[in-house]
Amino acid sequence: MRFHSVKAGDAGYAIYFPETSTIIKGSENEINVLNMIVAGKSCAELEKEGYVLGEETYLAYKKMLGDGIDNSLPERDRNHLPELVVHVSNDCNMRCLYCYGQGGCYNMKRELMTRETVIETLDKMYAIYPQIDFINFFGGEPTMNLDVVKVACQYVKENRKNTYVGMVSNGTYAGDELVELIKDYGLRVTFSVDMQPMQDMLRPLTGGAPSYDLVLKNFRYLRERTEEPFAVEITYTEEHRVKGYSPARLIKDIRRDFGDVYMVFNSVTSCNPRFQITDFSNFGESLDELKEDENLYNTSPFVTSIMERLSSGRPYYHFCGAGFGKTAVSATGDIYACQGNLGVEELKFGNVYEPVEVLKEKVISKSDELYNHNKAVDEGNCKDCYLNTYCHRCINNNKMETGDYYESPEKMCDMQKDVFDRVLKNLIS
Repeated sequence: MRFHSVKAGDAGYAIYFPETSTIIKGSENEINVLNMIVAGKSCAELEKEGYVLGEETYLAYKKMLGDGIDNSLPERDRNHLPELVVHVSNDCNMRCLYCYGQGGCYNMKRELMTRETVIETLDKMYAIYPQIDFINFFGGEPTMNLDVVKVACQYVKENRKNTYVGMVSNGTYAGDELVELIKDYGLRVTFSVDMQPMQDMLRPLTGGAPSYDLVLKNFRYLRERTEEPFAVEITYTEEHRVKGYSPARLIKDIRRDFGDVYMVFNSVTSCNPRFQITDFSNFGESLDELKEDENLYNTSPFVTSIMERLSSGRPYYHFCGAGFGKTAVSATGDIYACQGNLGVEELKFGNVYEPVEVLKEKVISKSDELYNHNKAVDEGNCKDCYLNTYCHRCINNNKMETGDYYESPEKMCDMQKDVFDRVLKNLIS
C-alpha cells in the first residue's frame, strides 16, 4: 500500500494513489492517517491516536491505497492485438534531420510494400490475432503508396473485421485519393508538424525545400472536405529548446494555426545525439505558462495524456506496448516489435511469408517475452517510484539513451514527475 502527496498551497494536498489511479484532495491530518494505515495500524489503533474514522472510511482508504494488489501482470489475451503498424512505404519525400528511421528507410532499401505483401500481412496477422483493433499505415510516408492502403482498407471492410484504420502522414499530400479513403473507409489521419520556424529547418522536403506552408495548406484542404486530420503529432527536440522555443509556445502556435485539433506531444527519439533533449525543465514550466488560458491548459497534450491514463482506472505496468500492444510489419513483410525497431534483429519476430504455424509460435513467444517485463515490480529504478504504474516511455529511446530497453534516463523520469505533480496540484487548487 502506498500514496504520493503534493502540497498545493492553501488548497491542502493533492493525494495520488498509484495502485488505483485515484486522486483526492486532502489535509495534513489525512496524510497522517494514510501514513499510519500504510504502517499497518488498525482502525481501532487509529482511534486511540485520536483519529476517529469509522470502519467504512478506514476500509475505503485501504482500498484506495491498493490493499491486496500485488502489481502482478494480468494474463495476456494472445488473440488480441491493439495496434498493427503496416509500413506501406519504406521511403519518404521528406528528410527530417532528427528522423529515427534514417529518412524513412531505416537503413534498408527504399521501396514500397506490394499488394501481395499487404494481403499476406493481413492474412497472417489476423490468423495470429483474430482481433486487431487498429491498423496504422506508416512509413516512411504512407501517402506515397495509397494504392496499397486502399487494398488493405478494402480487405478490412470486405472481411467485416472489427478494426478501424488510420495513418500518420507528414502532411505533404492531400489529394482526392486521400479524401476518398477517408470518406469510404473512415480512415483516421494524423499529421506530423513541428511549427515555424522549426518545421522548415528540421523537416525539409527532399532537396531541402521548406514544408510548413504545404502542410498547413493540406490540413485545411482536408478539413474543408472531411473531419480529418483529427490529430497533429509534435516532436520536440534539443534544437527547439536551445533556440528558446518552449513546449508552451509550440502548443499555442498549433492552436493558432490548426485550431482545436487533438495534439500528441513527443520528445524526440533520434539517431543523431544533436537532437536528443539535454534539459527537460521547460516542460513543467510550460504548464504554468499555459495556465493563463484555461482552455489551452486543459486541452494541452501534457494534461490530456495524464487525464486519459488516469481515467482508464487501470495500472500501466509496461513502458510501452512494443511487441504486444502494437506490432509492426515492414514493406517486405518482416515483423518487428514496433515501428521504432525496424532493422533491429533482436526485436524481429519473423516474416509474413513464413508458414502460419511457425510464424504464430515465433510471434507469440517474442511478444510474451516483451510483455513479461513489469516495471512496477522488476528490480531497477522503477520499482519504488510512485509513477511506476502510470509512466510511459519508448523502449527504443531508452536503448538509445541508456543502452538498456528497460532503463529510462534520469532526466526523463524527473520530467515526468515534475509534469505529473504540477498537473496534480492544479487539479485541486
